[in-house]
Amino acid sequence: MNQAPDIIVSVDLGTTFTGNHGQIPSKPPPAVSLTAIGVGWKTPRTPIQVINDWPGSGDRAERKVPTTIVYNADGTLSSWGFMCADDDDDDQAPLSGKTRREFFKIFIDSGNLAAAQSLPRAPKTIEEAERFATDYLRQVYSHIKESIEMQIGRRQVAGGWEDMVVVFLFSVPTTWTRMETINTFKGIIRSAGFGVEGPGHSAQVDLTEAEAAAVATLKTSAINYKADSLFLAVDAGGGTTDLSLMRVKSTDPRFPQMAQVSAVKGVGIGSTLIDRAFIRLVDQRLNAWPEVRDLLPANFAVRMSKSHHFRTLKHKFGERVYMLPLFKIPMDGVSHNFNHSGLRVENGRLVFTMFEIQSLFDTQIEGVTKQTTEQLNWLSEHGKADQVLGLMQEFVILSGGLGSSAYVRQSIQQHLINFPHPNASQAVVVPCQDPQLVVVRGLLLDHQQKVETGQLSVLATRVARASYGVKVRQVYSPAEHFDEQVVRDPFDSKRLWAVNQIQWIIRKGDIVDTNCPLIKEFEFRLADGETTRSWDTDILISQNEASFLPTTGVTRLCRLKSNLDGVEQHQLVLKQKRGTCMTKGYKFYICVFEVRIIVAPADLRFELWFGGQRFSGSHDPIAIEWDELGTRVETI
Repeated sequence: MNQAPDIIVSVDLGTTFTGNHGQIPSKPPPAVSLTAIGVGWKTPRTPIQVINDWPGSGDRAERKVPTTIVYNADGTLSSWGFMCADDDDDDQAPLSGKTRREFFKIFIDSGNLAAAQSLPRAPKTIEEAERFATDYLRQVYSHIKESIEMQIGRRQVAGGWEDMVVVFLFSVPTTWTRMETINTFKGIIRSAGFGVEGPGHSAQVDLTEAEAAAVATLKTSAINYKADSLFLAVDAGGGTTDLSLMRVKSTDPRFPQMAQVSAVKGVGIGSTLIDRAFIRLVDQRLNAWPEVRDLLPANFAVRMSKSHHFRTLKHKFGERVYMLPLFKIPMDGVSHNFNHSGLRVENGRLVFTMFEIQSLFDTQIEGVTKQTTEQLNWLSEHGKADQVLGLMQEFVILSGGLGSSAYVRQSIQQHLINFPHPNASQAVVVPCQDPQLVVVRGLLLDHQQKVETGQLSVLATRVARASYGVKVRQVYSPAEHFDEQVVRDPFDSKRLWAVNQIQWIIRKGDIVDTNCPLIKEFEFRLADGETTRSWDTDILISQNEASFLPTTGVTRLCRLKSNLDGVEQHQLVLKQKRGTCMTKGYKFYICVFEVRIIVAPADLRFELWFGGQRFSGSHDPIAIEWDELGTRVETI
């Protein structure tokens, strides 16, 4: 087992606004920051600590920093995060030449780029999106390093934390379903400085946001779960809502485990849409009175949506003391003596009815309840009969920014009461502890359990979202391999092989044990004196359902280059063929090794094993050449 880390750092790059049904909005409010980043860390001796000293946040102790960056006219960095609030004011931007960038995480996924060219601050190319994300995360890394080194007494020490074992864990949106996007993100992480500063530093994409939220739910919730209890984790964040249906596998208080019942799902529903609905509501009212609108600052509706007053109302709405017939929101910069019956302004405050505020939430709540019902329907259609009849959905756990709303929680609970589902007739909606940082905590808690138990993950099993196979050769059978390429065995003239066959190692919908790698054994034959020690293997991917998987002609995901340089001849298996009176005997060698495939929730990793041990040598034993077409295959 690898050395236990001195420090574990988790990074949640927030959830990105993708519009209804996962589509990009045509005209988002240009001044609204749509994502935020949260960072937590711990040592073996300390509990989880959340970084809240972000530059520019003042004394607010903000635990998430906006993913905003401002460039100077010459392309150099001007500011990032909270410091952008006083930089590049919209009214001054044409004079300063500065450019604000806010929508970059979403465009790491190339599938979104073409649909987003109408956004005023969207990158024009994938390369631009990568540069913005790298520049921003480089600033985040610098601050994380400074903050943690200060806390552990290493800030003034030469080298800082360079000689320590530091593990960085990143979550990814559940909606990122292609290896192309994951690989791009991993490259950005490394370019920004994560995992490369010291020999003991590493960075990995670990869990999807939905799975990290479910981990934190099981590890920290006050609910007394029973073995085989079912719960639906709903992480309703700023721009996406992730759903994950889980079954409790172990109730060990120190090392609980759960099994994924259905593949995780992400949809474009989130609290940012509430902001947009509020902006539309204010704009509609102002547009009816242009003589007043023209006297107000530019983007007045956007500014109101970002105000402390509206944020408080949004977060507190649903709590008993906030359920009022009328809500009066101050208009910053407007005199307290200003009144306007048409605009419904009283003493410099815009007046809204209870119905108007409810309407901001209801569309999003309808989307969450619809997705919740779909998950419960899935259980009826695909679950084992005895499990569906005997074990019902007991809890719906809400987390994330939208999930922290009392009104959202009450509305979903009321929906389950008014429209009881046979799989959730008595389900209880429960808020998650510290909902806005649930992903940060989930990443840390899962890794901590792995360290303490020797790789026993909280998420014991997950559901495969695609099928993965290996290109192999098979002993030729006329019935099975009709009209396919056949070659003769160079070491046995009587044996024929059908080449370019597929052995499916993981089938879509399979239950994958996250604690055990999948092992594929390879056997290559070498002539006497042959020194080859490197072989290529093609890993294939398919979105077909398990019952319709092809045997040939499928997309290649990547090519593995296994390099066993350093293995001596005597370590190979010797085979000798005796000669006859008519033929001469000969000998050959067999090299047997394993490729172990680690199917992580949000990543795919490979290890090379020889002689029962992980092979290292003085070189990288396994290299990956990703196939451009294969990495674009969707996995849901």
